[in-house]
Amino acid sequence: MSSIAASSALENRLLRALPPEIYQRLAIHFELVTLTAQQILHPIGEVISHVYFPIRSLISLTTLLSNGSVLEVGLVGHNGFVGTSVILGRRESVQQAIVQIGDSALRIPIQPLLDEFEQSPALQAILLEYVQVLLLQTSQLAACHRFHSIRERLARQLLLIQNSLQIDEFTITHEALAQMLGTRRSGITVAIGELAQSGAIQSSRGRITIIQSYTLEAIACECYAVIQAEQERFDR
Repeated sequence: MSSIAASSALENRLLRALPPEIYQRLAIHFELVTLTAQQILHPIGEVISHVYFPIRSLISLTTLLSNGSVLEVGLVGHNGFVGTSVILGRRESVQQAIVQIGDSALRIPIQPLLDEFEQSPALQAILLEYVQVLLLQTSQLAACHRFHSIRERLARQLLLIQNSLQIDEFTITHEALAQMLGTRRSGITVAIGELAQSGAIQSSRGRITIIQSYTLEAIACECYAVIQAEQERFDR
């Protein structure tokens, strides 16, 4: 792995938490890649060849409904990895992994990761604990889609994006947000206008700036606090 890739690895929370000897064995297999918005990393049902550790990119885990709708069931940033089914014994992707905000990530072929996973209790503990975090997020998002308004869900989503990327300004289209929240683009446009009127955000040409996080938190449904609390517990 190049020096650039090595320094990038430290920006992913999971890779940073690895014991040095495990990290060194895995490091030679990592490749620094640039992901682009709407790139599909893992189509549903296809065999997974690589696992991705985001650095400054953001990936949605989505499921496809029988009516053709796409619904987000997980969001992965620098605190996680994409391809959790591999370490659970399933090589085929059970969810579609689609890039929502493109930037850097490290990827590794599944076999060296699995070889290390099978012999390393420390790696097992770190990756499986993250799987638990993701499972809680998935169950919470399922309830959120069912019971909360678009405005509440959008506020929750923008806060999760802010926390995942550790930035207050990012580029994301209304269409992408609609896809993430399983709703129509027109509904997102109205909700963004409401959040802008509240003073929580500014939005212009697909670029969103979070001005008042505390206002977003007041508007967001309780799902944000639940998901964030679990993530913070994991990060400690």
